[in-house]
Amino acid sequence: MNEPFGNLERLNTFLADSDFDVVVAVSPENVPYTSGVFIWSQRGIRDRLALTVWPKSGKPTLIVCNIEEPQTREETFIKDLRSYEEFRTSPIELLADVVKEKGLAKGHIGIEMRYLSAHYWEQLRSLLPQATFDECDDLFAQVRMIKTEREIEVLTQAARGTERALLATCATIHKGETEKSMAQRLADNILLTGAGKVEFLYINAGPNTGYPHCDAASYQCRVGDIIKADCGGLYAGFTSDVARTAVIGRASNEQQSIYNRLVDVHQECLATARVGNRASDIFEVMKKGHERVKLPFPLPHAGHSTGLTAHEPPILNPFDHTVLQPNMMLYIETRVRWPGREGYHIEDLVLLTNDGPKIMTGAFNTSILFEI
Repeated sequence: MNEPFGNLERLNTFLADSDFDVVVAVSPENVPYTSGVFIWSQRGIRDRLALTVWPKSGKPTLIVCNIEEPQTREETFIKDLRSYEEFRTSPIELLADVVKEKGLAKGHIGIEMRYLSAHYWEQLRSLLPQATFDECDDLFAQVRMIKTEREIEVLTQAARGTERALLATCATIHKGETEKSMAQRLADNILLTGAGKVEFLYINAGPNTGYPHCDAASYQCRVGDIIKADCGGLYAGFTSDVARTAVIGRASNEQQSIYNRLVDVHQECLATARVGNRASDIFEVMKKGHERVKLPFPLPHAGHSTGLTAHEPPILNPFDHTVLQPNMMLYIETRVRWPGREGYHIEDLVLLTNDGPKIMTGAFNTSILFEI
């Protein structure tokens, strides 16, 4: 049986302070957070729902497809496990039955509205016509913003593993190598550093670095090309998201100037990730920093939190005024791009503490442009 890694005490506190009688986790992030089990088919087969029913009073119930039941029963700490037969019984029918058993058919039910499909939502409303429904996505997000010791440990290992994979890959890139070859080696290195799978992977050279998410192609590296990589793996179910920039051969004066200015802004943003500041403060520092060093900034955010998915609240945008708290973890990403020409990207993981920001990455030195 897995020990809970989610901050369930914090969940109970938020639930007690809310108007909800029960909240239902449906997403591939909040189900493992509340149950301790990663049900991988839930990520790829959206109709095969898994749900955690978490009442304000009483014990939680976990609902899974019957083919997932044996492994789930071994791993979850939730004792009340129910299963449905796919295609014969709708998971929403079983959810409605569980809600009724708990005496909450007329209760106030929190649902992850941003995940549940309209089809299932309509079915749920018809099966529980006397219930009141509201979205509880923000409640779960607020709970997950503050990381437990286990989350901090795994997320740090994930970031450092991905960083080592990037360093090993960049150190062996050579003139004439294709982007696809680099991508294959980077994927292998991510797995070798402990990831269970590659979550996303973008590594490009030359003009393709001017785009944010360009699939690796047959482009062959040339001397003087910028290499830009943004990638992540799943480490024990948690996501990494690290970006690094390098150059093949000696950097030109212009490339060195661009990179140095970007590092200047990046360091200023890292220093702003302090308890008591707001998420939007980091965005404003990045925006003004780009203006100060004369680099374009048509970007919607300056980074994000992380956890069971790559982008979690708080998102460092001008509209997110979340006050930063101890044990939040943020990926701060500083980048500049000229589509079809060139792009640069630095992304580091920061742990917020009462003593200031603690940079959790650093094996791949970003203070100077890495020359291959």
